[in-house]
Amino acid sequence: MKLLRKIADTVERNPERPPEAGELRSWPFLTMVLIGVSISVPFFAFGGQLGQHADFATVAIGVILGSVLLGLWGVMTGYVGIVARLPTAMIIQRTFGQRGSMAIVAMMVLTSLCWFGLQTQILVKSLAAILRTQLAFELDERIGVVLVGALIASTAIIGVKAMGKVAVVSVPLLLTATLVPLAIGLDRHGLAGLFAPRTIAEPMGLGMIVSVVVGAEVFGCSINPDLSRFLRTGRDNATAMTINYAVAFPLLLILAAALGTLYGNADLVATMLAAGIALPGTLIVILATWTSNDKNLYASGLALSALFPRVERWQLAVVAGVLGTCLAAADILGHFIVWLTFMGLLIAPMSGAYVADFLMKRRRYTDADASIPAFRTAPLLAWLFGIVIGVATLPRANVGLGLFEITHAPTVDALLAAMLFLFVADRLTGARPATALS
Repeated sequence: MKLLRKIADTVERNPERPPEAGELRSWPFLTMVLIGVSISVPFFAFGGQLGQHADFATVAIGVILGSVLLGLWGVMTGYVGIVARLPTAMIIQRTFGQRGSMAIVAMMVLTSLCWFGLQTQILVKSLAAILRTQLAFELDERIGVVLVGALIASTAIIGVKAMGKVAVVSVPLLLTATLVPLAIGLDRHGLAGLFAPRTIAEPMGLGMIVSVVVGAEVFGCSINPDLSRFLRTGRDNATAMTINYAVAFPLLLILAAALGTLYGNADLVATMLAAGIALPGTLIVILATWTSNDKNLYASGLALSALFPRVERWQLAVVAGVLGTCLAAADILGHFIVWLTFMGLLIAPMSGAYVADFLMKRRRYTDADASIPAFRTAPLLAWLFGIVIGVATLPRANVGLGLFEITHAPTVDALLAAMLFLFVADRLTGARPATALS
């Protein structure tokens, strides 16, 4: 009974209540978790792809510019979490209303689950390839998906404490280990290998690289309150977000692009094999997926708590783990990219709306006794307006309308459009009595 009681005390509960004083953390905690989330197999594939579509100098500049924008947005969304002391899904209830937020929360759950399924599937495929080439062992991928899904789910079910402990152990190992193939590649090809002229089949310009970098991480920025609510001060938030998005994120992405340039491959496992460190690289692949994927599952559980408030968070995390594992077993990897593009356009204006509404009506997010209406029309219209602008600026090659361009980054266009709409709506209705638009 003592063991069960200790486990029960360890598991995080009641996401709707503000964290207690003993649960608050300083900036190193969030920094470690966020960096651990960044280091993932899809992340390295993404950086490697950038290295295949532009020269290294252009990639580096584009990554730095995009990361600065992400850092600014990360500080803003994280600050909302610190002040409100609520997870993202419960913040957007106050923005869009109890019923008005349900579809958005459902999309957040689906996006997190798809990320979980995608990364789990990639990890299992990577492990299967390493075991096949190095040990001549054929891994049943469906069994691997179940085992890996259960392993990663364990820390997300417990909560932030377990995620933080995994990150503290994993991140230093990952940062050290990922430098090994880079050192081997530079030893073989020299520094000139990074900047040597080469044929680029589908070149990307600087603006497109900035757009892709911002679009790839906008969902992660949008759900920052899930973790930032555990920070002690606004300074902790600014420090953690700056180190992650403006320092660690671009350095790691540039590292991934350098590996893609040196080895001519965006596949992390193929890079490990080419560098001759496949078996040690297995540890990198496992830890990289674990530190990234437990946040996806944790976010899913928190979002489900907003839809099913009477069910314990950890129980919902178990359900999310099962669903995410099923998605991995169903080969979500083959159907994910186009869907993810549209998810970015749906999620970005959501975060733009809740940040804008928070800046104008902070008390709505800090007063625990404030009534939450069923629908709030102005934020919902702002969200829809942002989606329309995002689809209008998305190029036709990416299944958008391609009618015009604003920032050359459709997700940024959608985010800014939602914020502008809400600011204008507030100015137009600010002098009137409270209405459905408020």
